Amino acid sequence: MTNGTKSMIAEIKELSDKYLLNTYNKYPVTFQYGVGEMLYDQDNKAYIDFQSGIAVTNLGHGEADIIEAIRVQTDKIMHSSNLYYSEGQAKLAQVIIENSAPGKVFICNSGTEANEAAFKLMRKHGIAKNLMKPVILALDGSFHGRSTASMSMTGNSSIREGFGDLVPDIHFITPNDEDSLISAFDNYGENVCGLIMELIIGEGGIIPMTQSFVNLARKLTEETNSLLIFDEIQTGMGRTGKMFCFEHYGFAPDAFTLAKALGSGFPIGALVVAEEYTSLLGKGAHGSTFGGNHLACAVAYETFRIILSRNLLEGIETISTNMFQRLETMKSLYPIVKEVRGKGLHIGLDLNVPSRPIVEECLKRGLVVNSTANSVIRIMPPLTISLEKAAEGMDILESVLKG
Repeated sequence: MTNGTKSMIAEIKELSDKYLLNTYNKYPVTFQYGVGEMLYDQDNKAYIDFQSGIAVTNLGHGEADIIEAIRVQTDKIMHSSNLYYSEGQAKLAQVIIENSAPGKVFICNSGTEANEAAFKLMRKHGIAKNLMKPVILALDGSFHGRSTASMSMTGNSSIREGFGDLVPDIHFITPNDEDSLISAFDNYGENVCGLIMELIIGEGGIIPMTQSFVNLARKLTEETNSLLIFDEIQTGMGRTGKMFCFEHYGFAPDAFTLAKALGSGFPIGALVVAEEYTSLLGKGAHGSTFGGNHLACAVAYETFRIILSRNLLEGIETISTNMFQRLETMKSLYPIVKEVRGKGLHIGLDLNVPSRPIVEECLKRGLVVNSTANSVIRIMPPLTISLEKAAEGMDILESVLKG
């Protein structure tokens, strides 16, 4: 690096330290632009992106049709208000429903807001059942957001600690433990108003739910007339090889939440509610000032159009198979690797050592991956990545694991 580049990084770090709350453990790089599956820093050093902004930029960087959709919409109108009808909202809701299951959509700004809406849906359902103390069930290790309600449903004590009393009557189940699931319904019975779960726990280490566990969750929620809600914020929009992860399990939930890749990097979230429960959130029951604005909806609609018109989901299996094969080979060769987990291009590499130093070394060598759950490397390249770049990224990762 040049002295000028060092000064630039130092200046950005100094400004950040001075003016930003220190809520993130940042890596020492500043990305200036991206093209496809590649990112470039202030010194024009190239990096293969195996993170996609934490499953956000599923279409890669600099996608021309997304940029054009933004340009066209900003030339027209970016925001009016939810007090008026919006063509963009209607078209986006239509494409979501036509590619999932019959129902209706509430559009917001983020995954946290989508899960906040899901919380209100479950509580509203409980009140409609005349429950005095509606109980919500969630999974240990899960992550649903950092607002009060979404944090209360997050099964990670480090996220919840330090904020005093949170929302009561939320109880946690051990993932994939059917006895724990049955016990929770035995304990709380008819007081359960809903169960929210990630089909693949993301922040908790890329842990897929088994078919039998999900089937049992469906059976128990039906028996207790409670809602089954899937958090598809990381897994939605093609990440697992299907448009939505629940397609792998053979049925749609009572509601599911979307965000992250829905807007290809532009902030947007959604709660999608099955037809049977759409009356729960009626006029005045929920809202959002910015949610569903014209620009966000235009970008999200274009994201759907690109995925569907280019048949991107069809190519994911080949790339995924190659990546899993490489990772399983690494597991057999290097004792540092404990387990390979995931589905599609939502992959976790569980190590026998802390994962952050591995991630830092990968970054130095030109590969962007993510550390989560202390020992897991999270691998989430764009859906558009080429086999060649995927293999090149795997080469870098293997060189680091070799030591």
